[in-house]
Amino acid sequence: MLLNLCDVESIVSWWSVFPARHDGALEQMLVSRPQFGQSIHAAQRRIRTSDDLQAQLNKSLAQQDQHLAQMADRRAAMSSVEMLRRDLAMAA
Repeated sequence: MLLNLCDVESIVSWWSVFPARHDGALEQMLVSRPQFGQSIHAAQRRIRTSDDLQAQLNKSLAQQDQHLAQMADRRAAMSSVEMLRRDLAMAA
């Protein structure tokens, strides 16, 4: 997907792909790419005022929380040997 930071529709479409992650990314873009602030702010206003987009964000945040909880459960269930094996495999 191509993101056009000058186009509000493009920003909202990009945001809709992964609202839980892209919501924070928009905040970071305001800092790192201030020249696009006007269109980013307009997209954020549209997201905030749309019931459908807010529902999409809430669903995405709930899914992200569920995923993080599942990962924490998996890590807690791993033996120390399994954790060491995983860490070594990731470092390789």
